[in-house]
Amino acid sequence: MSNQHLEIVPSNVTSDGTLSFRNGQPVIQFIIGESDKFVLGDSIRFNGNFQIFLADGTLSTSADSLTISQRLGIWSCIDQLVIKSQRTNQVIEHLRNYNRFMSSYLSATSSLQDGLANNNMMGLTVPNSYAVEQSVVNNTGNLGRNPNEFSVALPCGFFNGGQAIPLASDWGIGGLIIELHLAPDNNVLFAKDGDTSGIGDAYYQFKNVTLTCESQNPAPADLQKLRGMKNQTFEYNSFSSYYTTINSGNAIINFNLGLKSVLGVFCNFIPSSYINNLAANGLETLYPINSDSTTANVTQLIFTRGGERFPLEYNIDTIQSITSASDNTTLDAQIYRNYLNSIQSFTKNMRNTYVPENMKLINASNANSFINGGCGYGIGVALDTISNAGVDFSSTNFGINMTMDLTTDNPQSVYMFVHSKNVLVFNQSGLQIMR
Repeated sequence: MSNQHLEIVPSNVTSDGTLSFRNGQPVIQFIIGESDKFVLGDSIRFNGNFQIFLADGTLSTSADSLTISQRLGIWSCIDQLVIKSQRTNQVIEHLRNYNRFMSSYLSATSSLQDGLANNNMMGLTVPNSYAVEQSVVNNTGNLGRNPNEFSVALPCGFFNGGQAIPLASDWGIGGLIIELHLAPDNNVLFAKDGDTSGIGDAYYQFKNVTLTCESQNPAPADLQKLRGMKNQTFEYNSFSSYYTTINSGNAIINFNLGLKSVLGVFCNFIPSSYINNLAANGLETLYPINSDSTTANVTQLIFTRGGERFPLEYNIDTIQSITSASDNTTLDAQIYRNYLNSIQSFTKNMRNTYVPENMKLINASNANSFINGGCGYGIGVALDTISNAGVDFSSTNFGINMTMDLTTDNPQSVYMFVHSKNVLVFNQSGLQIMR
């Protein structure tokens, strides 16, 4: 096979090359046309220039206290990632709340050195609240003369599978449509000190965006063999997103997943009042908290399948169930281990940003000052780490029961992400997705 590099401009690009949620371009669409080629999913990059402006089109200063998520950088701007077949327009993977997915994913798979080096160069992440404000938002290095450049991968199940994706119309999926749905400005930007005066209409903007990737051209003999195959299958992983709220000391989360091969589930939390609020960082992964900013410690955690404990056949009784939070502010080790294991195998994880300083159960009012990108709390469980075949939830509900110290009326938003295996079956007539 011979390799070829592709550069693709958006199908909905504007005349001046700028795209922003504020100016009515909430979706950036790229089309990788159908052809007798393969595309390497892990080579796909979203590139361009990024800048943040106040309402009058000027850059902010330190006095404005305007900032973005230090952990996420560019990824904070992507609300949804949608991957479709160009030929049939069928959705192959649709990852809602993509920025919150990436908040957990980056914490569990990238080190502090990654955040300061390659993720900083590619995705404008700076795991320090002061540094991201100065270098990315205020752009003090060049005072706006040269907008921030970026080139980010788009991690998801379909792209990270390690297999070359066939683009042909008769022996492949018939081309790809990749859509990036942008997040609202007031959920990406926020005031570091909570004072929103002067930043009410601040906005972010992309310019000169492209999609780059690497393709493979099969050899003539291989191409002839591929064209002779009547039916082909393509197995890939995917992530599905679910949303709910909890507001009780006995929180119950229950979903009918409708998926046959589920490998793992993880959740992260944020007070509902923080979402789309310029006075707070709506992309933090915080502990559940009370209205007075005290932590609502989880004292017991149970995962269920059809109402029965699964895959852990016991209750996780945390250390906070036997000692008060004031006596023990350490996150329970079983919650941490299972959460990390649900995102990436715990035994293989050599890079993450979890340290005692950002996993402590302390007052959440100063969460922006947490080191290594911010607070990294979540819960989760891996369902199949041996056979990699997954667990059938096509007709059985998945549930989470939590007992916690949520003693005030303060709804918490729960973002749940489900990792599962899917199979694409395609031929000249079309394609079918078996979930």
